[in-house]
Amino acid sequence: MSVEQRNGLRRRTLRAAKIVYGDYRYIVDCVVRDTSPGGMRVRCDHSHEIPQEFFIYDPTEQSLRRAEVMWRRDNELGLQFTADPIYIHESHDPRHARFRFM
Repeated sequence: MSVEQRNGLRRRTLRAAKIVYGDYRYIVDCVVRDTSPGGMRVRCDHSHEIPQEFFIYDPTEQSLRRAEVMWRRDNELGLQFTADPIYIHESHDPRHARFRFM
């Protein structure tokens, strides 16, 4: 029997997102399956190749969030957010400019 460890209500969703790692060099498409204030569950191909920590880009909110993998199951990852969102239109970091057109 597993114990629910999520803080906050989980909302089911089905929307595209991107996993970003390697100092913004690598971008992997994924699908957000559910989300809560503290994290999300995503599905992506080759999930075993995704590093333990990365950014997740949410085109709906046009934001990047630092995330950590809490669990891996088949092609799904359970993520916990580890920082506040970075809104790409407000950021002065030139590495974020490319996300404005995705």
